Amino acid sequence: MKKRKDDGSMPHLANINGVESFEVTIEFTNRYTLSSRESLPFVSLIKEIMFNVSPPDARYPWRIPYSAPLYLWELQNNKGKLLYIGQTVYQQIRKRFKRHSAVMKILKHYPPSSVYFRLCSRLDLKYKKDGKNIVRAIEHFPLGQAKKLIDDIEAYLIYRCKPQYNIQYKNREKQYWKPFLITKTLNVHIPYLIKTKGISGG
Repeated sequence: MKKRKDDGSMPHLANINGVESFEVTIEFTNRYTLSSRESLPFVSLIKEIMFNVSPPDARYPWRIPYSAPLYLWELQNNKGKLLYIGQTVYQQIRKRFKRHSAVMKILKHYPPSSVYFRLCSRLDLKYKKDGKNIVRAIEHFPLGQAKKLIDDIEAYLIYRCKPQYNIQYKNREKQYWKPFLITKTLNVHIPYLIKTKGISGG
């Protein structure tokens, strides 16, 4: 069966075109240890987006498989010191961990029992469009929009939180696609929550 390409024309529940700015709710799970990897999400964000716009699949008749578009690594014995923030838009989380050099550095420098990770379990956007207040999850946007949104939110978290093993955007703030404000968080501490500026300066 030929895979359909998500070019934005498919019937997505959300579309942020024409929206000037938005608010973000971002929640992370409780701690995962290395021994709990078998319970990780088994799809990437791109696959979850495709499931949301595809006919029901006989393999998954009861639910849409969930992804984790962002993840973070922390040091357990140092008041949750943040080590790394990453994203998994195109890759399954297990494959991402196996192949990512920053994760390998963390596991090389710290005993497995001293580090843990959290997965982004909720990433919702609230915005106004056509006179209505709308709240939509990240997996309901077209892939191109979702990728831009994830890139911006990841960069913002890196710039504000300064994780040890991140390099890009840690000391220089990204030019964001659209202005946004993170208004609600769970299991992640973000210093100085302020509204960003978009590329247009809005």
